[in-house]
Amino acid sequence: IGTATDWKMVASGGSHNLAIKNDGTLWAWGSNSAGALGDGTTVNKNFPIQIGSDNDWKIVKCGFYFSVAIKNNGTIWTWGDNNHGQLGYGSDDVGTENPDVLVPTQIGNATNWSDISAGNDFVIAIKTTGTLWAWGFNDFGQLGDGSALWRFAPVQIGTQNTWQSISTGSMHSMAIKTNGTLWTWGYN
Repeated sequence: IGTATDWKMVASGGSHNLAIKNDGTLWAWGSNSAGALGDGTTVNKNFPIQIGSDNDWKIVKCGFYFSVAIKNNGTIWTWGDNNHGQLGYGSDDVGTENPDVLVPTQIGNATNWSDISAGNDFVIAIKTTGTLWAWGFNDFGQLGDGSALWRFAPVQIGTQNTWQSISTGSMHSMAIKTNGTLWTWGYN
């Protein structure tokens, strides 16, 4: 895009994009349905715009009309569509109101998130302790908790602490453990 040569990371979602520059700033463009870009509006953007003034963004991922990110200090941030609790701000009670969020907002106080991945309406994340966490839409078991219950806040999946990397599809999840084994769950 343009002549800039200082992009560090990029992610694409259903119809929006996020990127981090080498200086740690966050940029977004595309469809802004439900505030997926994080600029405080729902107005689409045809070119990259800077989101806020923070310069400590480390990882960004795009879901379907929502976004997730990790900062250098290990905190996790989400924004955009929250119709299935995929932003992780609500209680874990079914029926809790979960409004959309138009700007990046921190989930909880944990400072040890190391990796994150966003599916259609759900999120899988790993902490530096090697534990696996998930929240959001779960009709096909894509959260990996053995149920089909939606989770409106991060819940730990099992007790194992050997998760190394993760990736999500639209309705399924995959992960690799530190011993090199590959694990999958969700819609098949």
